[in-house]
Amino acid sequence: MRLNRLYEGILRETSDFEGKDLLIVDIQPEYKSGFDYWLEDFVEFINENHNKFNTITFYYNGADTVGEMDDNDYKMWWEENGLDEDIIYHSKFYDKGYAFFRYCMDSGIEDENISNLVKYMMINDINDSRELDIDFWKGFMVEYGVGGEETRELLEFSDDCINIPDLMDDLKYYNNILVCGGDQNECLREVNIALDALDKPYQTLNKFVY
Repeated sequence: MRLNRLYEGILRETSDFEGKDLLIVDIQPEYKSGFDYWLEDFVEFINENHNKFNTITFYYNGADTVGEMDDNDYKMWWEENGLDEDIIYHSKFYDKGYAFFRYCMDSGIEDENISNLVKYMMINDINDSRELDIDFWKGFMVEYGVGGEETRELLEFSDDCINIPDLMDDLKYYNNILVCGGDQNECLREVNIALDALDKPYQTLNKFVY
């Protein structure tokens, strides 16, 4: 009954989904323990409401990154879990990469400071934080003030790094964004930071976040 009430509550909100770009992050078998209790409801939600969305994109960690599935295996997994074949055919599946901002995230840097750094790196056409020089950091501090000092202290002389993923080029095409999936402290958080760096407003479908 609890899951049925959850789904009924979602149906009452469907008018909020009209014309949105739905980004589904890391809902895949390797992480099923985090979302197993609502996967069936999520599939039913997509099957019933897919026409309300402008686009549906499945971001995942695939065989080219840290996952176990290629594109075809991942699509088959969704079909086996009840997602309509026509929805699968018309959706986008994108192996997004992994852990591009994690060094800063795991070191306790605030998300806003990470997104500001990513934005400033993109403005200066720099993809790897190990390439940042004194002039970059001076400009960054002028632009973002004391909020960037902790980030600079972490990265300026570090052997570890953050990098600008190809994912950024894909995200820039979306607007009116709705995100879901997880993990909310790992890959989903990275996607949110990337959206902030691109100045892309988004909403979160909290009922389907793990």
